[in-house]
Amino acid sequence: MDSMIKNVYGYIRVSTPSQEVKGYGLETQKLEIEKYCKSNDLHLLRIFEDRGITGAASDIDDDDDVISKRDGLLQLLSVISNTKIVVMNTSRLWRSDISKVLIRREIARKGSDVISIEQPNYTISKRNPNETLINGMMELLDEYERLHIALKLAKGRTTKAMKGDKPAGAVPFGYTFSSDKKHIEIIESEATIVKRMFSMSQTGKTIQEIVNALNMDGYTTRRGNAWAKSTVHNILINPFYTGALMHQKSILRGNHTPIISRVQFGKVKSQLNNRHK
Repeated sequence: MDSMIKNVYGYIRVSTPSQEVKGYGLETQKLEIEKYCKSNDLHLLRIFEDRGITGAASDIDDDDDVISKRDGLLQLLSVISNTKIVVMNTSRLWRSDISKVLIRREIARKGSDVISIEQPNYTISKRNPNETLINGMMELLDEYERLHIALKLAKGRTTKAMKGDKPAGAVPFGYTFSSDKKHIEIIESEATIVKRMFSMSQTGKTIQEIVNALNMDGYTTRRGNAWAKSTVHNILINPFYTGALMHQKSILRGNHTPIISRVQFGKVKSQLNNRHK
């Protein structure tokens, strides 16, 4: 295929029986789109269609403009990506301002545009006052939805933490989630390394000396890397190993089994603080 030929999709729709009479039938739209693409060196990948509600008593059927009921349009919007859509007229894509804004936003999000055969200068980048107002409303709704999701997630994390379960994120070295993801269990091989770190620190070893000893003996991190000072330091100051949970700067009692006693943790943390004074 010639590299200069651009790929496009077509879309056709008929909402009412009288549109067939007025020359906007599916076959008419299909032929016009094929003719246009051939004349303009466009490669027509596929034509999506929506037959609408046939046998309607009125030429105006608002329910037919509901996006969720238009399977052809939904399929089209799912495949476009920097690919233009050819239609007989933009009224095939939308009739109401709300549908117009929603569909144009989705097309723009996919980096695409619309080619209207009967409106040669049309582009989705052009807006009118009604669209500006509706777009503003949609942006507010989007922001509300993001806030609603954030609040729901935050509430869920807080509820889990208050019950003693880790609210989110990966578990520290030495632990893993149970197969059902509801509980935290100890990995004995890793817990042995954690205990060694605390024991060495409690006897006065520096973090660098702990790192050197672990690497000399062939111990590695969960990812198989050599130990580093920052990694060991973060383990030694993490109260999670005492069975505690950190949530929103508060320390809560967790349901997981401790690897280190609170007394030992307190002594090690005190030693680390004294070394940095």
